[in-house]
Amino acid sequence: MQESVMIEPSISMEHIGRVYKMISEIPFFDNSRISVIEILPGGLTNSNYKVTINDITYAVRLAGAGTMEYLNRPAEKHNAQVMADIGISAPIIYYDETTGNQVCKYIDDCKTLHIKDFKEEARYLSMAAHVFRKYHDSKKEFISDFNPLQEIETYIQLLADKNFEFYPGAETMQEKIEEIRVLFKNNPPPLAPCHNDPLCENWLDDQKNFYLIDWEYGGMNDPLFDLGALAIEAELTDEQERFFLKEYFGGDLTEKQFGSLIINKFLCDALWAYWAVLQNCYG
Repeated sequence: MQESVMIEPSISMEHIGRVYKMISEIPFFDNSRISVIEILPGGLTNSNYKVTINDITYAVRLAGAGTMEYLNRPAEKHNAQVMADIGISAPIIYYDETTGNQVCKYIDDCKTLHIKDFKEEARYLSMAAHVFRKYHDSKKEFISDFNPLQEIETYIQLLADKNFEFYPGAETMQEKIEEIRVLFKNNPPPLAPCHNDPLCENWLDDQKNFYLIDWEYGGMNDPLFDLGALAIEAELTDEQERFFLKEYFGGDLTEKQFGSLIINKFLCDALWAYWAVLQNCYG
């Protein structure tokens, strides 16, 4: 008698079919049986599922529509594997460079962090600072660059191609972006492997390791972009931000570092503002 499969009721039939199709086409899962499919929270553009196969649990990602237009999927595969190799991200079981669909090892008994965790427990800010420092200083090379200025231009062009207008007042933001472009041309920032989208829900704590997952936007960038991004995403107060940065730098920031942080926080806000409008185009 065939055993039943437990599937969370809110999962669409289309996505159930896509999960089954993906797993059936992966040699690693030959002669395997799916027993449970559950929704994994988080993910603004992709759909993520916790799938139990032969009593082992995996994290399955169905890439969102339109993401191939602005994401470098082959680069993500390489970059995420580099981070998995040094224990920062989850091990990758399967990755489709054409679609962006992937299967990773599921990290058991882990806590997904949220804004309140970073705001209420200083240890998480310290742990994040040390993870950032570990991979920023790793000397590892990503095969892609993440230039916020170029990413913004890409989003603007995609919006123009779709005849989608940005909100009133955007020209003021664009003027500042152009000022920064000139500044960076004359004083290029240092580059290191960066995550570039370290929102709170991308951090996992299993009491043994502190993981940073979802490397879709990973690329060589100014490390201060990562720091500024988390400060914004976690809604840190000035005091919390100072603590976080001291943990990362091992002391107070220089004026140059503080200035770079402010610039990168602005670029982070500008970038995701254009990104959010672009998501409206894809529904």
